[in-house]
Amino acid sequence: MTTLIIGSTAAKHWLPDFREPKDLDLFTTQASTDFGPNVEPFSHVLISEWLEKAFANGRPWQNRGMADLDELYTIKISHSYWELHGTWTKHMEDAARFKREGAQLLPDLHDLLYKVWVEQHGAKKVNLNMDSSDFFNDAVKRVYDHDSIHASVAYFDHPLYEDVMMDGQSVKTDMRKVWALPFDLRVKLFREEVYATALERIVIPRDYKCSPTAAYVWALRRTITSLTKGRSATFMADNYELFRNPDCDYVQRHLDNRDRLVKL
Repeated sequence: MTTLIIGSTAAKHWLPDFREPKDLDLFTTQASTDFGPNVEPFSHVLISEWLEKAFANGRPWQNRGMADLDELYTIKISHSYWELHGTWTKHMEDAARFKREGAQLLPDLHDLLYKVWVEQHGAKKVNLNMDSSDFFNDAVKRVYDHDSIHASVAYFDHPLYEDVMMDGQSVKTDMRKVWALPFDLRVKLFREEVYATALERIVIPRDYKCSPTAAYVWALRRTITSLTKGRSATFMADNYELFRNPDCDYVQRHLDNRDRLVKL
């Protein structure tokens, strides 16, 4: 049986000031209940194959049994697409810490883990080409046309999403255009979506009597877990340190551009 220590125990091995572990998390090639108390083993055929291959290739951790920071970071990012028992913020704050320490995303491990978590938590059901208003069809009463809210928080004279639509389409996004954008414009594109979501779902329904930062943090989590998937969600999660806080007073920008709003 092959095991790999992950979680807080492994993190504290590399970062001595990391929080004290409450239990011992393991990836293992064999499901077992014989590990003893306070041990949380996890086994899956894909993880088992990865462990066996890694050990056979002489991965450095075969002598210490600890996942390295790149692996820990990748595990955290792979969890970021689901709301998991209130642990989302903890996972993302840990991921941000690991990245500040130099950790990088391992694409092959990330994609493998994503398949595992889809089995565990269910596939994300996101239709990226639906009409924007269909994203918000529940109990929250919409006051303004969604696209006009986008316009009110735009960095430029129009929302950036208009630049990445399929030719001749008013709804469908051309992801090739998204990934062709310079990095800074791509960040602004996704920020505009988060700002619009925060406004439509939290700030406006509460008559602007709420914390803009708290609304933004909620909207960022919602955008990663519910409104995007695939490379888009990974881009925001992998750049969480950059996205974690607003880069402007987006509510004031929205109010300054109230002439762009279309009331329903």
